[in-house]
Amino acid sequence: MSRRRILIMGAAGRDFHNFNTLYRDNDSVEIVAFTATQIPDIDDRKYPAELAGSLYPDGIPIYPEEKLVELIKSEKVEEVMFAYSDVPSQYVMQKAQLVNSCGAHFTLAGAQPTMIKSTKPLISICATRTGCGKSQTTRTV
Repeated sequence: MSRRRILIMGAAGRDFHNFNTLYRDNDSVEIVAFTATQIPDIDDRKYPAELAGSLYPDGIPIYPEEKLVELIKSEKVEEVMFAYSDVPSQYVMQKAQLVNSCGAHFTLAGAQPTMIKSTKPLISICATRTGCGKSQTTRTV
């Protein structure tokens, strides 16, 4: 049985979390790449093999998002998972249209399958956009 070929779009946060909670040891899928934007100097690197698990002994390449269309075609990507946490819905739908026009499925992960059960009490620091003060609040708490 061939593995379903998936590319994960992200910004070095939710994308890596989704990979680890949904796909890390899942031999029915192959994560062919991550794309990155927003974070300087992360593209053209690799998600380390030590974190990627035994199915990815060479790690997983990270490409600039500008190469999305090219990657869908060259890597025969069947599905693109969108894993950003703070972008307008119009941006999401524009990416969905682009991905679908290239022949791949466009998906979003649901909250429940990506949640990690805590063994300790916790406080969640949330905001509706970047720049609201989450980091400063977290440091204070």
